[in-house]
Amino acid sequence: MAEFYVEINAQANGDHLVHNAACTVLPAKDSIRYLGSIASCASAVKKAAESFRQVNGCPQCATSCHVA
Repeated sequence: MAEFYVEINAQANGDHLVHNAACTVLPAKDSIRYLGSIASCASAVKKAAESFRQVNGCPQCATSCHVA
């Protein structure tokens, strides 16, 4: 299990990126929403998709869930 967060503000392409707590590029706390302690990146992306239409894994810390 890992702690996951989603960016509140979308990237230029519309993606809301999902990060794990250890990410080196995790945005400031006021720019992210806690998703919870989740078993996998894929599950974290699904959880984030409940709140945001366009979600993607962070290319730094969630590479298995990142769609280029």
